[in-house]
Amino acid sequence: MSEPAKHITTARCSCGSVELEATGAPILGAACYCDDCQAGARQIEALPDALPVRDPDGGTAYLLYRKDRLRCSKGDQLLQGHKIRETSPTSRVVAACCNSAMFLRFDGGPHWVSVYRARFEGDAPPLQMRINTKFKPGNGDVPSDVPSYSTFPLRFVAKLVAAKIAMLLRR
Repeated sequence: MSEPAKHITTARCSCGSVELEATGAPILGAACYCDDCQAGARQIEALPDALPVRDPDGGTAYLLYRKDRLRCSKGDQLLQGHKIRETSPTSRVVAACCNSAMFLRFDGGPHWVSVYRARFEGDAPPLQMRINTKFKPGNGDVPSDVPSYSTFPLRFVAKLVAAKIAMLLRR
């Protein structure tokens, strides 16, 4: 008996020259309001012809995928990393063809990649939480469509740990 085929979701840059394929469901869908996500978004949004990275309320929406379940299927040579500081442990990766924010990766770090949710066309997997809301810019309220947390909640960390265990067990 063969294994059932895993669902593949495609993320594309705005001009279609770069494509990422994500296999299976994401670990988590979250919007982050931390200072680094805001600074990184401003940096990308300042690039020529770049689309907005932040949601209207200031959060940056991501879908977190295991590294072993994400691959660039088209345009790998067009991906460029941008750091908000020279010593930053993260790079925000942009499709140089159209300056579309594609994903955030940790240099030599964790087992996941945070793909910008806006890059998924159609019915992108939903957000499950809003994190680091204590850094939210402006005076407005945080949307109440999903649970919000002022920092990284235990639920967030638990999902990442569970994904690492599954990855180690090759599941």
